[in-house]
Amino acid sequence: MPKKLNLKLDKKPVDMRKFWQRLWRLIAPSHRHIIYLFILISAYEIFKFVGPYLLKRIIDLIADFRPEHIKDILVFIALILVFDLVVAIIDYFVDKESFKILAEVERYLAVNAQTKMVRLGLAYHERENTGNKMFKIRRGVDKIIELLMNSFFEVGPTIIQVVLTGLIMFFVDWRFGLIFSLFVPLFAWLTAKLNLEIGPLRKFRHDKYEEAAGKMAQTIININTVKSFVQEEREIKEYGKIAEETKEVDLFEHFKMLKFNFSRMTVITMGRILVMLFGVYLVWQGNITIGSLVFIITISEKSFISLFRISRLYDRIMDSSEAIDRLYKLNREEPDIVNPKNGLKVNELKGAVEFKQVDFIYRDSKIKALDQVSFKINAGCFTAFVGPSGGGKTTVARLIYRHYDPAEGAVLLDGRNLREYDLSSFRKFMAIVPQEVEIFDSSVKDNITYARPGASFKEIAAAAKIANAAEFIEKLAQSYNTLVGERGVKLSGGQRQRIGIARAVLANPKILIFDEATSNLDSYSEKLIQEALSKISQGRTVIVIAHRLSTIQKADKIIVLENGKVAEQGSHFELAKMSGGLYNKLLSLQRMGDIK
Repeated sequence: MPKKLNLKLDKKPVDMRKFWQRLWRLIAPSHRHIIYLFILISAYEIFKFVGPYLLKRIIDLIADFRPEHIKDILVFIALILVFDLVVAIIDYFVDKESFKILAEVERYLAVNAQTKMVRLGLAYHERENTGNKMFKIRRGVDKIIELLMNSFFEVGPTIIQVVLTGLIMFFVDWRFGLIFSLFVPLFAWLTAKLNLEIGPLRKFRHDKYEEAAGKMAQTIININTVKSFVQEEREIKEYGKIAEETKEVDLFEHFKMLKFNFSRMTVITMGRILVMLFGVYLVWQGNITIGSLVFIITISEKSFISLFRISRLYDRIMDSSEAIDRLYKLNREEPDIVNPKNGLKVNELKGAVEFKQVDFIYRDSKIKALDQVSFKINAGCFTAFVGPSGGGKTTVARLIYRHYDPAEGAVLLDGRNLREYDLSSFRKFMAIVPQEVEIFDSSVKDNITYARPGASFKEIAAAAKIANAAEFIEKLAQSYNTLVGERGVKLSGGQRQRIGIARAVLANPKILIFDEATSNLDSYSEKLIQEALSKISQGRTVIVIAHRLSTIQKADKIIVLENGKVAEQGSHFELAKMSGGLYNKLLSLQRMGDIK
């Protein structure tokens, strides 16, 4: 381990009040059960003091033994057994309630995280690393469960025990209480000082955990590229470097904890010795009985030892604070796209779309993706968008879906501003076939029915036939029940596209968007998809984003985008005749084979 780490650390201390408030909000559904549990724990700890007190009475009777004391001694012994049984019964209910709470918390935290992930907008998911998000959720949930387990079984009971011990020691002799009261705060101060010093190291370590998780996820997701370009060793080296940095910080942090542990143990030992010496002195002076001394030593020893144990647990709780804080921030993340409270819900759409003076710029970009863009897409018509890469074509599709809102201007759907609609209400009338169809690690049937899980097999087969997918699906080992692998790795690019089209057909949308769906396909696959497009375009608003102009020559309107602006619009024949126009230029280049 290096003697000194040259790290840029966030020295801002952990706000403990804010941390506990955030944790309390995260576990809001369990508040009532947790309060009930701590009532049980308090009763459990109170009854645990009865046994040592009865033992004190027995020792005092034995120390001043007379025959008539035998009856009292036997009664006290019987009471010890009774109260031990009571403690065991309460302990059973404490454990039962604890496990119920832990199971329920783990369930709803995971469900809430999943809900938050699917509710957040596309902008969030595009800027956040997949591995980081998954690690943040899993580690946050695990740390909350670990913290609650420590609180229910160790920290909570011990705090109650320490408070009761202090009160009892004051009651027996105020000087015992004073000794206890001096050493407990000193111990707590050392623990707080330790966590203040290593807090920035924990934050840095958790940053490294997320970086490592993100790196591993990206390597696995892009494993084909890694292997194709023989970059295995590079990926291993880069991940190993992150792991090494994490290890160094981890060791530095824990060695610092060990130094503080020596100081904390010294304080505990001094407190224990002082209580014993002072107790012996009081017995010698005749101020307390031997039974009282045994009682004081018994409860103070338990408290001092428990205090050191919970300090170690407190260190782990503080280690959890960073993970929990990140989960809390994720839980409080607000979607970029806000669904209107009383949004317009429609049972039918015509499918007319209009852009009015729309400006749009992506986060962390200085260039407008769309600049004062205006156009109309008539309902039931075939409209195509073409132009150079980066012209804003895909951005148009995202705004139509309202994955993003324009910075200026408005997007209208059937004459109403898209912001007025309930998101689910209008999106259910839309379907998209992107350039890279997202395929789930499930069966062909499940992937086709994703938009309509309750569709009959007859409807599934009909959609596959329209998409020209039925032929290859029926040749698969288990036909529609064939598992396609993660991201559809068992299928070709053309097959994935046709499953995507079948999925869109089954959704029966009013607006169907093809976002460069044929750009990466061979001629045969492109021909099949063009045939499918012709079959499903009847009675729908079809929007096609294309590089290959051969796919959109039958469009009712072609809109040419360049540098985020509408350069031209019209039919294929109108634009082809425009000498010097961008569409005419693109058409000439494709005919010459300079671009495809």
